[in-house]
Amino acid sequence: MPPPGEEWISKDEIKATIAAQLGCPAADVADHDDLIQLGLNSIRMMSLAGGWRKRGADITFAELAASPTVESWHGLLSGDQSLPPTPERPQPAEPSTDNTPFPLAPMQHAYWIGRSDEQELGGVAAHLYVEFDGAAIDPQRLHRAVDALVAAHPMLRTRFLPDGTQHTLARPGRPVFEVVDLRDRDADAVEAELAAIRDRKTHQRLAIEDGQVIDVTLTLYNDRARLHLDVDMLAGDAMSYRVLVTDLADAYGGATLPIPGYSYQRYLDQRRAGRDGDAAHERDRQWWQQRLPEMPGAPELPRAPERAASRRTVRYDHWLAPEAKERLISGAHARGVTPAVALAAVFADTIGGWSAQDRFLLNVPLFHREPVHPDIDRVIGDFTSSIMLEVDVSENISIAERAKAVQRSMYDSGSHAAYSGLEVLRDLGRHRGEPVLAPVVFTSALDLGELFSDKVVRTFGNPVWIISQGPQVLLDAQITELCGGLLINWDVREAAFPPGLVDAMFDTFTKTVQRLGDGDTAWDAEAAVRLPATQAQVRAAVNATDGPASGRCLHQGFFDHAAAHPEDAAVLWDYDDVAGGWNYGQLAGAALAVAGALRAQGVAPGDTVAVQLPKGRDQILAVLGVLAAGAAYLPIGMDQPKARQAKILAAADAAAVLTADGSPVDTGIASLSLEAAREYPEPLPAAVVPDASAIAYVLFTSGSTGQPKGVEVPHSAAMNTIDAVNDWFGVGTGDRSLGFSALEFDLSVYDIFGMFAAGGAVVVVEDSQRSSADAWVELIRRHRVSILNCVPGILDMILECAGNRLGDSLRAVILGGDWVAASLARRLAAVIPGCRFAGLGGATETAIHSTICEVAGEPPPHWVTVPFGVPLRNVRCRVVSPSGRDCLDWVPGELWVGGANVAAGYRNEPERTRQRFVVHEGMRWYKTGDLARYWPDGTIEFLGRADHQVQVRGYRVELGEVESALRTLPGVRHAVAAVVGTNAPQLVAAIAGDAVEGDVMVALAELLPSYMIPSRITMLERIPLTPNGKLDRRAVVALLGEPDTPAGAHAGPTNDLEAALAEIVAEVLDAHPVGVRDDFFALGGDSVLATAVVARVRDWLEVDHAVVTDLFATRTVAGFAERLNKREAARGTPQRLAVIARHYLDVAALSDEEVLAEG
Repeated sequence: MPPPGEEWISKDEIKATIAAQLGCPAADVADHDDLIQLGLNSIRMMSLAGGWRKRGADITFAELAASPTVESWHGLLSGDQSLPPTPERPQPAEPSTDNTPFPLAPMQHAYWIGRSDEQELGGVAAHLYVEFDGAAIDPQRLHRAVDALVAAHPMLRTRFLPDGTQHTLARPGRPVFEVVDLRDRDADAVEAELAAIRDRKTHQRLAIEDGQVIDVTLTLYNDRARLHLDVDMLAGDAMSYRVLVTDLADAYGGATLPIPGYSYQRYLDQRRAGRDGDAAHERDRQWWQQRLPEMPGAPELPRAPERAASRRTVRYDHWLAPEAKERLISGAHARGVTPAVALAAVFADTIGGWSAQDRFLLNVPLFHREPVHPDIDRVIGDFTSSIMLEVDVSENISIAERAKAVQRSMYDSGSHAAYSGLEVLRDLGRHRGEPVLAPVVFTSALDLGELFSDKVVRTFGNPVWIISQGPQVLLDAQITELCGGLLINWDVREAAFPPGLVDAMFDTFTKTVQRLGDGDTAWDAEAAVRLPATQAQVRAAVNATDGPASGRCLHQGFFDHAAAHPEDAAVLWDYDDVAGGWNYGQLAGAALAVAGALRAQGVAPGDTVAVQLPKGRDQILAVLGVLAAGAAYLPIGMDQPKARQAKILAAADAAAVLTADGSPVDTGIASLSLEAAREYPEPLPAAVVPDASAIAYVLFTSGSTGQPKGVEVPHSAAMNTIDAVNDWFGVGTGDRSLGFSALEFDLSVYDIFGMFAAGGAVVVVEDSQRSSADAWVELIRRHRVSILNCVPGILDMILECAGNRLGDSLRAVILGGDWVAASLARRLAAVIPGCRFAGLGGATETAIHSTICEVAGEPPPHWVTVPFGVPLRNVRCRVVSPSGRDCLDWVPGELWVGGANVAAGYRNEPERTRQRFVVHEGMRWYKTGDLARYWPDGTIEFLGRADHQVQVRGYRVELGEVESALRTLPGVRHAVAAVVGTNAPQLVAAIAGDAVEGDVMVALAELLPSYMIPSRITMLERIPLTPNGKLDRRAVVALLGEPDTPAGAHAGPTNDLEAALAEIVAEVLDAHPVGVRDDFFALGGDSVLATAVVARVRDWLEVDHAVVTDLFATRTVAGFAERLNKREAARGTPQRLAVIARHYLDVAALSDEEVLAEG
């Protein structure tokens, strides 16, 4: 610190420092030059800020980046300095090669943990593999060079131990060099073997426990050589890879490799020693802590269900020519952003285009070595850190503006990089009670020079294959300089994504980057990713649904058919051993009488008449009478609570109510007896036929506020659906439907009027038959029902009840209103071969059905449920992101339905109508609240209700996805997932079938991330159904109960091993007491603390087979103990741990004085 009043640092010194970073004369740096436009990047600014802080400047990277000029920086650095200079830390003596094990660095620890097969996105090594192809290489010289390389760099002969430490050896425990001689093979054999070597080494896991962290293979073929160089990143990062390959070339050329005067172990020792009391680290920790509650998660990219098969990494690459690279760099500098940030912004928008959420975290590695020794840049080791970059791509802005926004976020995060990204993730995991990953990575090596020096290329040839792989990484995008241009390399777990998705993402990214390299105008283009042309064409094709509209009213077909064919059967019933029916003429006469009675009561066209009758044939008569009077019908279930009935009547503005006996239901509303009305002596001469835009019916559905909402459906909307479905299945006068659905459920509209529009008949399920599958089967058989329109649960019960006695009359089964299991199609086909089967999607607000997916033949084996399919005639469908854009293929969003089947709105609720019914590009749309996504072929897949998305420990969980995964498992017929509890919400599930709970839990781990696996699964004989046949979620939640009750309270140990483990976990977490079924991560555990627990278990309980992944996999003391006991039993020592645990507990119970006395 200078004396008061003296200049702390001069402008000339600042300019000289900057010039040294830029490699230019200090005279070329003017006071007001934008230093970013001169080429100063983020990494260099971080280095400058760190160096000045060490000298005592209270300066941050963000402050430098906010105003990057010498004048501004001089002002910042000339102010009052409040930080003392960082003292030189005492340097520990250089360790020898026979040193003791030492702890892993944070990134090393993450790599080490992630190698386990049991880790989410684990089962792979973090390694960088490169192939060089060139002229012949002398095997003996190369072998000597490899030996010299390993001798010069201790980390290339370091082994990694099961307790989470590393130990440098005198030499690797396994050979690291191999020669493959293919010179006697023909060309085809050579290509095949080279491909096999590449495949094997691309995905290999070196034997790090034996000190094998580098693998060098020389393949000789023809007059050429292929050098295969693989390095595990536990031993060295990407910058270290550059060092070692350069050293290898030097050694091959005959040079003696100088041994660095500094080691990686020494670096880590100094870093750990300096961390205690590190003000910057603590300041940055607090900054990140404040952001944890609102911090987003990883991008929610579409994922394929086969998680176990997604471990292999696939390389995507694109090269940007030198001229394009220079134009891109110039364009970025001209806009005040670094090229790396510009590319990060394009990457963010690309990822955002396929992410279900617009805000997310990107994992951005940093390559920074503290300048603690002159040889530090020659040291091989893992020096990488990372920052969690929060991006928000919701705003519609230009690429240039997005780059500036990303740069601001990058500077904010980079200014607090003393607290690493891994530490942030661990804190976020503790905050959420669940390990958190950041599996989408953006790695920029711009301004670090060519990836491989000219000497390396001259010695070993051109790099022909470059790929990296990392545990708990889905996608790693890397930008590096190669051959004067830019190499864009994506290393992706391709099988983790739906087919074609990565191709589309990479194509979008590279084309945008190429446009930035081609010209200046691309910077002003919209940043957000829009539908690619191929996807837009498919959407346009499946939504080209324009077709004829009948223009008829809902009841018009019935009365037309009654006039032409009065003797045809209209309604049939059969209950209590009494069979009967009405023909069209009889029913029309009675309906006109009811209409006359209503007219006499003052009901006018356009009014609404409530219908409150027991389920059965009288309901059909009543609604026909209401419609014949020109009114709209409003069904009210007899089993509705009185309070809800009153709310509906109050909201509906009903002019009258039709009941069985005319008893009053509400003061001020006229009540008519249907029995009397059907005999009314002055029937209307003909049915009133209003304009098709008039309201046909009002159905009240549950509202989120607790108030039922009345959906007004016009004749035109309902008839569009009916006509489309009837035409699809060729419904005609010979068809009969089973009228199962309740009148207040919109499937009943098709049951009744779908048949009447075609001159068919309705077979009625009377109120006494509603719960009897036997009765339904008998009705189908006796009356030869041909069209079955119901919810999936009803078909399931019919098939289960009927066995092989369903008959052969059914020719089409139309399912809607709930998830349609693909297994139902298979079961139906086994009973009635040739019967058509379709799943339809829809909502009350879109007049019964909007989409259709007919399953022809055997459903694809990977289908768990039948998708929504494609829009019906005159219907359009969009899948919309939170920012209002059309979602790309595979990306979930809200389903919007537009076209002829959209309802008029909500009765007397203009605000709610405005919120849910919107106009977009001249068309009226209903925002369904359903989550859906488009497949590449234009099929719409239903993903569940948006209001079934729940938060569990900070994660957004779609209950439908959990249920879908459960339904794929053997022995699971039905599944319902729910969240129960208020103090500590838990994800739970109930399943019906003959599956075993333990097997289900194990199988789910292969399909879902850990946070989506239910904490408990309840086996039920049958999932409860609602009166309409849907899965009754409320009843299931009641059965599952609340976890906050004493039944879910602290569980103590049941044996000595559990008690010992609980004691160790409690000590490490500083949390007493620890229940044996408490979740380790929910208690605040993370990977570092798990390592500490296992290290103590291995030491104190003498368990050499305990590994960290045991705790990750089991998560509880009880599960951990069970796993250890099973291994001991397999070794033939089933009681050993019980004895050791007992001794441990006895010693742990002693006081310090007692221990000394015993000793």
